[in-house]
Amino acid sequence: MPADASVRVLDPESQRRLDAFLVDNEELEALKARLARFNLFNVLKIDRAEIRHSNVLAWLLTPGESHGLGDVFLRRFLSRLLMENDGIDIALTPAQFELMNFADVEVLREWQNIDILVRSYAGNWCLLIENKIGSKEKKGALPRYRESVEEDMPATDIIPVLLTLEGEDPSEAGREAGFVPWSHVEVLDLAERITEQHADRIPADASVFLKHYLSTLRRLTMQDEKLINLCKTIYRRHREAIELIVEYGVSSGVSDAITEEIKSHVDCEFVIPRGGGVWFLPTEMGKHLPAPVELSGWPFLPRNVPVVWWFQYGRSSGRLGLILEVGPIASGSARNRFLKAIERKGFSVPEHAYNQGRKNTRILSKFQKLRLDEDGEPSDDSDYIREVAASLWETLWSEGAKITDVLKRFDWGKAG
Repeated sequence: MPADASVRVLDPESQRRLDAFLVDNEELEALKARLARFNLFNVLKIDRAEIRHSNVLAWLLTPGESHGLGDVFLRRFLSRLLMENDGIDIALTPAQFELMNFADVEVLREWQNIDILVRSYAGNWCLLIENKIGSKEKKGALPRYRESVEEDMPATDIIPVLLTLEGEDPSEAGREAGFVPWSHVEVLDLAERITEQHADRIPADASVFLKHYLSTLRRLTMQDEKLINLCKTIYRRHREAIELIVEYGVSSGVSDAITEEIKSHVDCEFVIPRGGGVWFLPTEMGKHLPAPVELSGWPFLPRNVPVVWWFQYGRSSGRLGLILEVGPIASGSARNRFLKAIERKGFSVPEHAYNQGRKNTRILSKFQKLRLDEDGEPSDDSDYIREVAASLWETLWSEGAKITDVLKRFDWGKAG
C-alpha cells in the first residue's frame, strides 16, 4: 500500500534525537516510575475532585479530628491568612488567633451550599471558604454565601476566602462581598510545615493519608521539586527530541492561535506554549535582564528570568487572561528592591508580595470570559481566540511595557 501522504518522514538527525530520547533513558524511566507511584487520590480518581479536597481541608481544620494535630492547623491557617491579606476587614488580629481558645469551633460542610464554614459563636468570628480546583466561580454565589452567614450570625467577624489552585482573584461581586484570594500553594506550604513540626502527634494511618494528600497538592500546584528537577534534567539533555515530540505529537489550537497573535504584536526572545499557558519574553525586555544574578525562575523557560508575560487559558473557568508576573528570585532582598522599583514606576504591588519566601507576584492581569460554542463549552475557535488575545494585549501592553524602563535602570548587583 502507498504511504500515507499525511505522515511526515523524519530526517536522519531528528530520528537520531528521538532514538536517543527513548532508548535506555534513565531520567525518563525515573520520571515514569515517579508518576507510577501509588497514590490513594489517583487510584480513586479524586485528585481533582473539589468535594474530596474540601472534605480533607475541613478534616484538617477540625480541632478534634483524627489527624492528631488538635487546633494547630486551624490556628495557623487563620493567622497566616490574615497576615498575607490586608483586604480582610475584621477587628481580630493574627496574634489574637494564635492565642485564642477554639473549644467551641464548629466546622461545617455544604452548609447553605458553602464548601467549608468554620464558626465560633463564643469568639464571634466565622471563616467562609469557597474551594475551587478546576471549576469556575458561580455567578452571584459569593455574595449569597456571605448574606447567609450574616443572617445566621449577625454582627460577626466574617473571613471570606476564594481558594483556588493559583490564587485567582474573585469576581467583582465577590470582591465587593469581601472575598480575598488564596491558593492551594499556601495550603500546601502550611500543611507541609505543620506535619513536619508535629510529626510525632500524627497517627501512623493519618500520616500515610496526609502524605498522599500533600503529594497530590504538589502535583496539582506544580510544587513537586523532585519532579520539576527531573523534568528539567530531561529537558536539558533531550531538548531537541522533546520539542520534536511536541511538534509532531501535540498541537493545541488555542496555544497556536495565541502564539501567532503574540508574534504579530511584538518581537520575542522566546514564546513557550505550556499546558494552558503561553509564556513569552519581548526581546526588548530580554536585553535588560540580568545575566550574573542568581535567579530561581520558571524551570520550563529557556533561561531564568525575574519577570515574564504569559497568556493563561482556562477551559474549566472559560477565561483567557494576560498576565505580567514577577517570579522567584533567589535573593529576597533583591526581589523586594525590584518590587519597590516597579511600584515607583506606578505599578500596584500588594503588601504581601514583600513577605519572606514569596515566589510569584502578578503586576498586571486582565481576564476575559470566553463565549460558549454550540456544545456549551468555551470557544476554542482560532480566529476568536486571536481576537480575544488582541483585545487583552491592547488593554495591558502600553502599561506593562513600562517594566522595560524599570529593567534598564535597576541595579541587580546592589547589596541589601
